Amino acid sequence: MNILVVDATHLYRDILQRALGHYADVRVELALSQQEAREIVARETFHFFIISGQLPDGDGIELAKALRADGRAKAEPIVLLTSSASSGLATQAEQAGVSELFRKQDIDELLRFMRHYVELLQPMRCRILYVEDSRDQRALLEAQLRDWGMTVDAFASADEAWLAFEANDYDLVLCDVVLGGHMTGTRLINRIRRLPLPKGETPVLAVTAFDNPLRRIELFQLGVDDYVQKPILAEEIRARLHNLLTRKRAVERSQMLLAATALGVVVVGQDAVIESMDDNSLDMFRPATQPVLGQPLSILLPEEKNPGLLGQMMQRVMAEERISGLKAVGQRGDGEDFPVELTIIEINSGDGVRHFALLARDISEEQALATYLTRASEAAERAEQMKTAFLANMSHEIRTPLNAIIGMAHILSRTELDTAQKKYVGHIDAAGEHLLGLITNVLDMSKIEAGRLELENIPLAVENIVFEVLSMVADQAAEKGLDVRIGELDAPSGLVGDPVRLRQALLNYVSNAIKFTADGSIDVRVITQAVSEDSVLLRFEVADTGIGISAEARDEIFSAFRQADNSTTRRYGGTGLGLAITRQLAELMGGEVGVSSTPGQGSLFWFTASLKRASAPLARPAIPLLSAESAEVVLARDFAGCRFLLVEDEVINRHVAEAILSRLNCEIDTAKDGREAVDLASRNDYALILMDMLMPNMGGLEATQCIRQLPGGEKVPIVALTANAFAYEKQRCLDIGMNGFVTKPIRPEVLFETMLRCLNGEGV
Repeated sequence: MNILVVDATHLYRDILQRALGHYADVRVELALSQQEAREIVARETFHFFIISGQLPDGDGIELAKALRADGRAKAEPIVLLTSSASSGLATQAEQAGVSELFRKQDIDELLRFMRHYVELLQPMRCRILYVEDSRDQRALLEAQLRDWGMTVDAFASADEAWLAFEANDYDLVLCDVVLGGHMTGTRLINRIRRLPLPKGETPVLAVTAFDNPLRRIELFQLGVDDYVQKPILAEEIRARLHNLLTRKRAVERSQMLLAATALGVVVVGQDAVIESMDDNSLDMFRPATQPVLGQPLSILLPEEKNPGLLGQMMQRVMAEERISGLKAVGQRGDGEDFPVELTIIEINSGDGVRHFALLARDISEEQALATYLTRASEAAERAEQMKTAFLANMSHEIRTPLNAIIGMAHILSRTELDTAQKKYVGHIDAAGEHLLGLITNVLDMSKIEAGRLELENIPLAVENIVFEVLSMVADQAAEKGLDVRIGELDAPSGLVGDPVRLRQALLNYVSNAIKFTADGSIDVRVITQAVSEDSVLLRFEVADTGIGISAEARDEIFSAFRQADNSTTRRYGGTGLGLAITRQLAELMGGEVGVSSTPGQGSLFWFTASLKRASAPLARPAIPLLSAESAEVVLARDFAGCRFLLVEDEVINRHVAEAILSRLNCEIDTAKDGREAVDLASRNDYALILMDMLMPNMGGLEATQCIRQLPGGEKVPIVALTANAFAYEKQRCLDIGMNGFVTKPIRPEVLFETMLRCLNGEGV
């Protein structure tokens, strides 16, 4: 069996080779593009096609349609792999002749689907009784059956076949219903069905030249399992025989499992007296009293261990209620107690007396495992809490001194400096920002791995996100003389998603393009790839004319802490986390990532994201209230002379914040912890309070709660200043009653805009 995988990576080819490698004569071929796939199918025959929905030179639906149209895949299954399925895409795929649609992450489902087809073409190791009175037809099909791996006993008459059936064990019977001679095919089938089990339930596939509803009813009433109509198509009869054989093997496996099960069977009468015990139940209970027959059931399920259980149980089964999953305490002959699970069913013996079978299962190991798993789960939860606390503490411990470094550099830059001093301050600021970026990436990756990264669903404008990203890298690109251009921006309005994470994913691509491009240009495009009633799949592309990436490195660069090679790290710097974070973000947004590249010529990086359509018309995405400069101007003008309270325990950070706030022509009181802040708030009226979160004596959350209880304290705006950049921390602050949230290192423009919003009653 030849399988063709059309995908830009080796991943699915490798998965299929490992999963299907034990099957005979299964070969998996890989094509990396539409063009390569067309060239391969022109010279080879394939029995199964797996096509990625997104290919470097087109989409998979186009290729599927072409394969059906030119006869390369007339009836062979075609599977389309997609990052996110939708009703619209399913309709397009069906119209193109796609057999089935799978999400790329549903690998187990894909393999189960494929195994059915692979097994259909595997040798069928079984013994079949074949009855056909036409010599030519018998010879032709007998040869075909043997070619499929079957052992065939072929006969021209039902009389001969009956003798063979009685003397041998067959897996299947294939019988023409109209036969010459003393016995017809229908009589042979009838005789088989009258035999005791298991021979009497041997699967029968009937062959008939007549196909009408009455004939079909007659055949099924006769007891056939399936039928096939003449003239016989090889593919059809193989599929029907395979299905019958598969069902027979499944029944046989179930019977073997039942025979090997640890269930013990105890039969009791309606007076709860033991009538029989099988070997499993004797091994389980090991009763000391012999013989056990005629003894009360309470010797196995003591009343003192199961108060009232036996009476209630017998009352329920006498009322024809089936009991399953009943937990009880069993007792062995040596007095050892053990947990047991019971299922009780009534046995129809035909003697007019009611009998009940108790299916008993020793669940000692299950309970021990459940206890172990509970403890392990609790330990894992504690470890997760410790990891979360560690990340929050690391965020605080790193961002707090960074706030001092970047803040002091910012304050120093606004003083009278000579050229050399300005240069030095610029270096300090750039190094601090670089360090902040690295730390942010590490913490983001940790949040993703810890499952602590939650996406927002708020209105967004894709074009605004693109403009913001390009404005953030404009100076960096200009320093290198690079031409950063916006290409196609094909994105509908009225979308909701997480603009911050979309911006982060795109910024990682654009920043990388600038870093690895010495001269030339960078193009940014957004393309609508698929549309459904409730969502849109967008593809974001960043193309550069940089150093490019080798084919060997492409499979690695989206992994954490990986770059193309060690020399890349030495020459360009970085942690190798940016692309890994973009991949994780894209997957969280229902998309995927990819790259095509030529060393020395450049690269095209892309990611997709599924954004929901708004269920109702949206207000325009929020526009920043004012530019950073005008926010400072408005605060200094409209709120001059206002009294603010700054609560911060770190001395240097307190000086940084005071210096920033001093530009606003306001009065500033300071407190070094939450307790002092509550005291000052109780004696003074403040226009706004800036509250650090982690402080000695009393933290920011507790202080906020106390201030809200003061007369008039419920109205004063409180803005959190925190080095914990986690989303749950922001939510905690808002839930406790704070009005704004600013993360450290504090950027003056962000602080001023947040203060202005809160003073105007807008909040976050």
